[in-house]
Amino acid sequence: MIFRKLLMAVAEALMVYGLIMVGYGVLVIQVTRTWSGDWLIDRSLPSWFTLDTLMMFSFAVSFFAFIAWRYLKYTESAMKRE
Repeated sequence: MIFRKLLMAVAEALMVYGLIMVGYGVLVIQVTRTWSGDWLIDRSLPSWFTLDTLMMFSFAVSFFAFIAWRYLKYTESAMKRE
């Protein structure tokens, strides 16, 4: 049961921080008017990993983490009913 709660916490964190990265990407695009900003996180990424790729990857991670979180939450409530 403790491992299940750990998985729920990790899925929730990935969901939240993935959406924060998408928000960061939208903010950078609006401020710099380009797909690659000259901000700290953009300088530390490899050249093939552009801002649009980061946003798509973060959104996908957030989406699948949400699905995992909902599944774990649903099965936890189903286990309590039994």
